[in-house]
Amino acid sequence: MKKIAVLVGLALLLNSFAFGFTVYTKIDTIKTDLENLQVGDRIYFDVSVTHEKESSVHYVQQKPSEIFVILSYSTDIKPIDDGSKTDFRFTSAFFDTGMQTIPPQEFVIASSEDSVGVYSDSIQVMVHSILPADSVALKDIKPPVSLYLGFWDIALPLLIITIIIFVIILITRSKKGLALIPEKKKKILPAHVIALKKIEQLKLQDYIKKGDIKRYYVEVSWICREYLENRYHKPFLEMTGFEIRQALKDMNAEKRVETNTILQECDRVKFAKYIPPIKDAEQILNELIDVIYMTKEQEIEEEKNED
Repeated sequence: MKKIAVLVGLALLLNSFAFGFTVYTKIDTIKTDLENLQVGDRIYFDVSVTHEKESSVHYVQQKPSEIFVILSYSTDIKPIDDGSKTDFRFTSAFFDTGMQTIPPQEFVIASSEDSVGVYSDSIQVMVHSILPADSVALKDIKPPVSLYLGFWDIALPLLIITIIIFVIILITRSKKGLALIPEKKKKILPAHVIALKKIEQLKLQDYIKKGDIKRYYVEVSWICREYLENRYHKPFLEMTGFEIRQALKDMNAEKRVETNTILQECDRVKFAKYIPPIKDAEQILNELIDVIYMTKEQEIEEEKNED
């Protein structure tokens, strides 16, 4: 290793004579307090390279280590007798204690004909810890502290968790429009029972005697459509007349014709300002009752059993 170091030194010496350069390294003691230097403090050092006027000096930046970092640097070129002088001013820091070494910094002197790499001198500095001397003394490890849980130490967290779950359920059901306590499912009445009850309510309104024929036919149309929707589970309340005719294709021909006739008659009164005779108004309700009895689900099930 010593032989290699001597050979490297001789090579640099020969290059210095061949290229005509010198490298001088020093610490700026005005900015750097070497006596009280601590971890992380700024260390300022300068590297001066004298060289020929026709050449230039470039700094080769090195990767920072975990211990030593170059924070910044600046360059200043000055002409001197028979050449030039390039000054590099470095700001650095150490992040470890003890005797530390500022590693040699690499530079390249380039000319039109050739280039050569040169290095600055290494510098040793003493870095002190930022902790006081007595803080590094070892202390006994404390034994683990026993954990004692009382009734409320367990009950209170469980109570809080229960309240949070209750609030979440309340908010979720509220957003869905549901009651906090689910209601018992009501028994769903058959479609024909619902329709016949509404027909009885319609009769009590006595719209015909009051002369409100249009309102009467609107109610008849609504009861008919609602019955079909509940009976066949299709959106008859939202369908047009044409869509209803298409949806009733599976119904018995006679029942389908009678149903369509009822709805068409109601539409004539609602939209065409047609005023039918009182006799026809009374008859259309009876026709609707006949359709309901002929198409109610119970009778269809009985017919299937008989077959």
